[in-house]
Amino acid sequence: MSPKSRTRKPKSAARNKNRRTGPPSNPIADVYRTVVPVFAAEADHTSSLHSELIASELYSVMHQTTNLGPGIDAEMFGDWVRYVERQRDAAAASMLWALAQVADPPADAEAAAAAQRLMDAGVAPPAWLAPLRKLEATEAWMLTDVFGDSIELVIEFRTGRRKHGMAMTIDTNHMGGYATSLTFDESARKLVKDRERFAGHMDGLMQIETASLTEVRAMGIAAIDATDITSDSDLAPEYAANRSLALSRLRALPGSDVVDLADRRIPTEAEELSQFERDEAENERLVAEFLADLQKDPTDHAVRDYEEEFARLAELAIMYGRNYDDGRLLRVSPPKISSFTGWFLPRKVMLDDEEREALPLFLESWIAWCGKRQQLPALAIELVQHAAATTLDSVADLVEDGEELTSPSMVFLEGLDMDTMEEAQDAIGRRQFAMPYFGTRIGGEDYPQLNANRADELRLLVLGELEELHGVGKKEYPRSGEPDGSPVWDAALRELVISQLWHNDPPQVWEAAVRLQSKGLNRLEILAQLQGALSGHVDAARLRPLTDGAGSDAVHALGYVASLATLGASEGRGGHLRPV
Repeated sequence: MSPKSRTRKPKSAARNKNRRTGPPSNPIADVYRTVVPVFAAEADHTSSLHSELIASELYSVMHQTTNLGPGIDAEMFGDWVRYVERQRDAAAASMLWALAQVADPPADAEAAAAAQRLMDAGVAPPAWLAPLRKLEATEAWMLTDVFGDSIELVIEFRTGRRKHGMAMTIDTNHMGGYATSLTFDESARKLVKDRERFAGHMDGLMQIETASLTEVRAMGIAAIDATDITSDSDLAPEYAANRSLALSRLRALPGSDVVDLADRRIPTEAEELSQFERDEAENERLVAEFLADLQKDPTDHAVRDYEEEFARLAELAIMYGRNYDDGRLLRVSPPKISSFTGWFLPRKVMLDDEEREALPLFLESWIAWCGKRQQLPALAIELVQHAAATTLDSVADLVEDGEELTSPSMVFLEGLDMDTMEEAQDAIGRRQFAMPYFGTRIGGEDYPQLNANRADELRLLVLGELEELHGVGKKEYPRSGEPDGSPVWDAALRELVISQLWHNDPPQVWEAAVRLQSKGLNRLEILAQLQGALSGHVDAARLRPLTDGAGSDAVHALGYVASLATLGASEGRGGHLRPV
């Protein structure tokens, strides 16, 4: 059998006469052919809104968002700009000018430069470009509710003799407010009228009023920034397509992007400790005021029957407001009370039987008390009470249906073999001291259910508890010779100490902690001293992720145990304290 000739036509060619020939399809060209008729039709119009909306949607395909913030596929955008410029006609120029309005720097300059080259070559710009260059905001309105759950902004813009409006919805229950909806209309007044009618049907629970353009600019940009780093956010369908144009319009409002460096300054250890003490004092004051007001009513027996439980639950509610509601400690609303009751308490807190029994009565009293301080109308308080009752019923139904709402007490007892209730209580006390949380948030990532018995999940709990450790990688450990005091080093020491306490190995760690507790030190202070005792007896080069247990061959046990023996052995509080 002779080999085939390189010049002989293969037999299969005759059977594929319908096979496509030529270069493969260009995806940029395909998309361009789809959208260019719109830009061509709009080029003679004096309103730029439709062209900019299409450009914003087109740009959204090239825009990338990660937990590090917004970005752009620069290579894709550059290929697109070069392709459009090569078309050298009015529709292409219109598309480039529109992209220049909505793209982030430096992509906006790249598109504008290509459009300018077409103009220099004699390709006329779109009719809407000259009016757009006179863009100005004329007025803004803000729709708010009595709960503080959401804000809607409406802004009117003028381009020459034409006007249009933009509306933004901000959910203020997360990260101080993140944008969930962005819409545009040819008439800002129509957007305002729609919201006035809506507010009119809400029995005084919502109001709309004019707002400062400078305030709206800062609020709107911050809300979009928050959405950019929020995972699994509940966004309106048009949000992604309109994001770039909305951000461009907000940046056109009067105001500044200059960052106040004082807001970015990392507080000193002394300042952090001072703030912690102020927060603790404020918590105690508010709990005392809450209980004192309830005790003024001689017919209210709940607070007398459950005074200790009410105090604990009030402390948790204040903690939730401080950490999850942007510091709004006593604000109550239907979404907030539902999240507190249906997510925070069952997922992140250990309630005993008495506290669970007291919870419905506590919620009723807490909502009424906070609602009065918040000056909520009776209807608003009734809505919050209904939300709380509905959430309690939903949680009860989940438990009844066998839904696993992990009990923290089971985590505290997992893997232990105990003969008496006293041993169980001691173990719970030790483990609750070691790691009282079973959920955390690191940056924009939320970990609602973690188990400290698993080494990798304990690591997340350790990193999440202190904000200064959020930047440490999940598997990042000190290199040999890394200086004491770095976040990576502190994270490794803290993880080791907490793991040792959790597993009671060596037992001298918990014994030292108990001695320090007896001298009046709090948990953070005790952990700092335990880490100090450990720091001189660890080989950084041998630190690795822990396995499911406390042991680590990086610790020099004899010297460490000797250092532990000195903690709490002398009079006083144990010398100089340095929170980690």
